[in-house]
Amino acid sequence: MGNDDWYRNQNWNKNIENEFFIKLNRARNQRDQYIVIQALTLSRSYPEVSLRLIDLYFETRKDDFEQVRALLARAESFLELEDISKYIDTCHEIMLRENEFPNHKTNTYVQYPYNVATRKLQSEYEYASDILEQNFDQLTFPLDLFMWYAAKAIIEQSAEYAKKALEAAEVKLSGFRFHQDVGLVGKEHKNTIKTLVAINT
Repeated sequence: MGNDDWYRNQNWNKNIENEFFIKLNRARNQRDQYIVIQALTLSRSYPEVSLRLIDLYFETRKDDFEQVRALLARAESFLELEDISKYIDTCHEIMLRENEFPNHKTNTYVQYPYNVATRKLQSEYEYASDILEQNFDQLTFPLDLFMWYAAKAIIEQSAEYAKKALEAAEVKLSGFRFHQDVGLVGKEHKNTIKTLVAINT
């Protein structure tokens, strides 16, 4: 790993942790950013570590510029740990923050409704649907379109939306000249696709 990647560790152990904090303590600028980037990098693979880093961020931050990304790392960690209640609460925090600071945007506007729908969290359906409606113009990649239409299809049991989600799942090129494989629907969504096929028939 290069010198500039010490805060993007994909793995974590005591040695890596010690090295990370040695370099973090030497950092004069962007300390908050380094903590948050490392937490985001580990949120799916080492969610407990990510949560500890985010706690550190909130305890020591110099300002709140990285707050929305810190909350995103927290949300992703809770989701990985299947702590759905805390995941939902954190997503609500993110969206409130994004309403206040629209230039600080994450993909929570589509990830949260998708997770609500695929986990059938019916108490969240109304709010999730509102979030989808408010953010349709933010969609960029085929995966974004898939999650948007899939969430709407499941929440509303709509064959029309299910068909559009399935069409997005079939897209093999992103449409971006130099990143044709970015933002496509992967195999991890196969169970959702089965649900959509059932709604569409």
